[in-house]
Amino acid sequence: MKRPPSSDGHDALLCLIEIPEFHGMSDLMLLWRLWLTQPRQIATWAPSGAGVAAAFVDAIAAAPDDGTIVELGAGTGPVTAAILAAGVDRERLCIVEANAELAGHLRQRFGRDLVARADARALDSFFEARRIDRVAAVVSTLPILHFGRTAQRAVLDDCFARAAPGATFTQITYLPGSPVRQRQLRSWGYCGERFRRVANNWPPATLWQYRPRDIKPCGDRYRDVCLGRLDSE
Repeated sequence: MKRPPSSDGHDALLCLIEIPEFHGMSDLMLLWRLWLTQPRQIATWAPSGAGVAAAFVDAIAAAPDDGTIVELGAGTGPVTAAILAAGVDRERLCIVEANAELAGHLRQRFGRDLVARADARALDSFFEARRIDRVAAVVSTLPILHFGRTAQRAVLDDCFARAAPGATFTQITYLPGSPVRQRQLRSWGYCGERFRRVANNWPPATLWQYRPRDIKPCGDRYRDVCLGRLDSE
């Protein structure tokens, strides 16, 4: 995938402003209603803002040129819209949403072919059914903080079992530290680093990137985190 013209996300933000499908208040009310009744299944009460969506676009800019880009827990679709606006071919996208009402909303907005209703904690069978054998990148707004450790590992393992070299898993959180604890990541063979803090989102958000520990990306700090010499929490 080609990197957006500006690495600071400004061009991606301009793309977001021009997205005609953004529904604003109706999306907010839908998420707010679902969050009130299912707070552990719905990650947040507000759709991701333009800054978060632009950060996700930047997070997949270095993804391998072949393979599927998977979005987990797409909600009302602001990140999906940003990825499409950035020029990613819709045939490369697979949008996964477990909630029936949100999945229906996404299908109306982006088309039935792009959106699948599935549980992110059982992705292996889903990938098999969809014939997805190469994952280029994963972006996630799942409430993974509320998953048990077994479920957290299942999500990561199923994605990285089919990951192309250089693929990353980018996860949003609204707390300071990694939503998957660093010592658990290390014990499972992964490492994680903060990718970007988005202070102008409400609530303020941080994107974390996970990848196998045996993949040593450029950057001394990231390498130190992977080797356990730094605690990035």
